[in-house]
Amino acid sequence: MIPENSNFIGRDAMQWWIGQVTDPDKGEWGDGLEKKQADDGEDINAFRCRVRIVGYHGNDTDLPDKDLPLAHVLLPPNTPTTGGCGKTMQYQGGEVVVGFFFDGTDGQQPVIFGTLFKQSFVTDGLKNSEFDSKKQIDFIPYTPPKVRDRAGKQRIAPSSPWGGGFSPGELVKTIAQKQKEAATNITIDNFTPCEDNEVSKISNAIKDFTRKMETFQQLNSTDAYVNPIFGGIVDIQQEIKLTSNKIHNSMTKLIRRGRSWVIQDTLEKLSTTLKDKTPKPLQAPAGQATNALIDTIFCNLEKIQDQLMGYLEKSLENMIGQVLDVPICGVENFLSDMFGQINNILDTSLGDMFGQLNAIQGGGIGLPSSTFTKAIKFANIITNVLDCDRQNCPENTSYSSKNGVTKSIGDTFDTIADKIGLDRLANFADGISDIADAIPAAPSRPDCSTNVLKCGPPRVDFIGSSGQGATGSAIVNALGSIIGVAINGTGFGYKVPPLLSFFDSCDKGYGAGGYPLMGNVSIIKDGDGNNILDENGNITTVIDPNGTELGVVGVVMTAPGQEYLPNTTETDIDGNIKELIPDPNANYDGEVSYVTSLSDVVVENTGFGYDDNDTVSVGGGSVGSSGGSLTGSDTVQNPGQAEVELITEDGLITGANVINGGFGFTKLPEITINSDTGAGAKLVPVLKFTKISDASQLAEISQDAVVTVISCIEK
Repeated sequence: MIPENSNFIGRDAMQWWIGQVTDPDKGEWGDGLEKKQADDGEDINAFRCRVRIVGYHGNDTDLPDKDLPLAHVLLPPNTPTTGGCGKTMQYQGGEVVVGFFFDGTDGQQPVIFGTLFKQSFVTDGLKNSEFDSKKQIDFIPYTPPKVRDRAGKQRIAPSSPWGGGFSPGELVKTIAQKQKEAATNITIDNFTPCEDNEVSKISNAIKDFTRKMETFQQLNSTDAYVNPIFGGIVDIQQEIKLTSNKIHNSMTKLIRRGRSWVIQDTLEKLSTTLKDKTPKPLQAPAGQATNALIDTIFCNLEKIQDQLMGYLEKSLENMIGQVLDVPICGVENFLSDMFGQINNILDTSLGDMFGQLNAIQGGGIGLPSSTFTKAIKFANIITNVLDCDRQNCPENTSYSSKNGVTKSIGDTFDTIADKIGLDRLANFADGISDIADAIPAAPSRPDCSTNVLKCGPPRVDFIGSSGQGATGSAIVNALGSIIGVAINGTGFGYKVPPLLSFFDSCDKGYGAGGYPLMGNVSIIKDGDGNNILDENGNITTVIDPNGTELGVVGVVMTAPGQEYLPNTTETDIDGNIKELIPDPNANYDGEVSYVTSLSDVVVENTGFGYDDNDTVSVGGGSVGSSGGSLTGSDTVQNPGQAEVELITEDGLITGANVINGGFGFTKLPEITINSDTGAGAKLVPVLKFTKISDASQLAEISQDAVVTVISCIEK
């Protein structure tokens, strides 16, 4: 029975309501957000607003927002209002709020005690013109125009039209988040004492340029571009010049290496001949002539090097709107184009002189282009006198703030040297000054697609240490997280664990981390004691507890990361995206299906206070409908779930044995220690990935328990 109203606050039944906060200007309460007193000295009700309440305030035009009663706002208990303390009310208009009436059924003293969240998919229902023409808003989702103008980049998601709602976190990044990623995603080629990473620097410079051009938005005028992330007009010529300078710096080093080889190779052959055939009275003039020869070669290559800047700028300009991706083959084509031009110019400017030298020598001195090509092919060992020095050079690496340390390209020119001859025939330059205009400069061929962008699962790199041969494939689940690494080759010869790195060529995923799990392995040999090689020519190994070599037998994931692609997608020049279907005849890693199981549990923190009766629960796995109890435990174990047994000593968890690996994990399992006394221990799961190659075997397993990785990216 509802008691009669006593008009005594707190004794009558609560009259609660739901409503929408009005626009501060239409409701004439905006001054209360900041001011405590009007310009004429009259007091203003601060921290109050007007609310149009459902069922109390209709949509009639004769009840404008400014005539609605002012509502109090109930503040949380941690907000004092005495002693000069307080917090500013944040309502801006359009919020849906819940409250009650101080005066009960009279309904003239509303109080707000909460706000309902506006979902990100709820868009504004009013245009600015409709908003301006109304004296009140009739319970329609809206954002006041002034609020839209004041919204900072940390709140706006780059979608048009912007719905005015809260950005749904990482799914749709705000402009501020995109700016932060763009400003901090920097790739640096690490220093190498062997100075053999110039090709990697050129590759990173071109890739960075093409990615920038992909994000820039071209306006109607051909030379005007806008950076949609930062919102500013881009000086495209300055971007071209900046990238050209980076490439030119590396090209200068490569050309000077080649120049040293050309001079050394030519002089070595001439020195022997001149020493034997030149009379002593003429040896001094012969020496002067030799110095003049060196100066001529030196000056011509320096002039070529200087002219490369114009060539590079035009090449990059031709890439705009034509090139989406620059794979390794694209970098090779780009370099072979340049070196082909250089060879043409060398033969044009120095061919006659080298022909005369060859006549003096009696043969053995080829055209300057052939000598220079040989120099470029071996440019990566110019600075290393002995082959053993080359072997001691560490592998090249790059550092990215998003991907961490990854392997980079070395200065190997075998493939480039083969393509140089083709470019010389197709693109002929008459002289040094002609190099900038000699070729179209777009580095593409039928066997190398640069007008599409292929993105897929990240590459797994094992970097450093003294071993070799460890390889693996990243297993990415449907949520874009890396749940583990399928070890394709354990490698051998490691003294310490290598560094684990995940490289996403399209910079989509980030945040994954882990470290290798090392174990004993043995090299597989045939009946004659020879090492057995795989299809790539690598030495094969097998996990062997009695093995004498140390290899990578697993990976401990410390962070799964996010936004990685589980399958390969292809984006064309018009922005169309499609998922690639594996082609068994193509050059790609292919489609591989795995069943996951728990192979090991690593103790990262022993904790304290545990006893021998404590148990472990492993979450995840394909669970059936029936189950049974673990031995000596009340915990129910279902089919597909893993079983783990703890090893405790003096209250510390010192190890964990996997009794049953379970199957069907599609994310990293959660390991929970069931203990009434212990605390602080941390156990990390290590998953094992078993390939499913037999169709009958695949049919026996639920597809929910299978993880499939499709990688169609040419590595």
